[in-house]
Amino acid sequence: MLVLPILTYIEWGIKYSIGGRLRYWIITVSEENWHVIKSSNVYGAPESQRFNPIYELIKPGDIVIFYVKKRGSKGLGGKFVGAFRVISDWFREDKPLWPDEVREGRVKYPWRVRLEPIKLGTVGFKELVPILKFVEKKEKPGAYLVGTPANLRRPIPEEDARIILNSMK
Repeated sequence: MLVLPILTYIEWGIKYSIGGRLRYWIITVSEENWHVIKSSNVYGAPESQRFNPIYELIKPGDIVIFYVKKRGSKGLGGKFVGAFRVISDWFREDKPLWPDEVREGRVKYPWRVRLEPIKLGTVGFKELVPILKFVEKKEKPGAYLVGTPANLRRPIPEEDARIILNSMK
């Protein structure tokens, strides 16, 4: 599903994003949490214990690209699965939403943000590693998918975002 052509969207985003600068982020999620994100257009993040909180990094207008981790996945593991624009400020929620929260009876991801889909589809991370600039050490690409957000808590280049979105089928 393509909501807007990526080139048009990026041009629009640059013009209207906070501070005039559009940033692109990778967020790694479980497959079961991905299904909740996709159906609810909401993402939830854990409390930050050692770093600046996620709400200081990802702002309204930014683009979030979701990657489903392999562990515990049935079919989407190892793939980018969708891109969304952040359309709200971050807010705290004390009601369990995610399957693992419901099972454990506690909120693990209290920081939430509303999203708008840009593109849904899949593309394998491994096949893109050779051409993605944010993956500097090609022999250890998985290191760039760790953390919240991934890529060492840094945005990825616009060129990489275009490659990922244009490769999604």
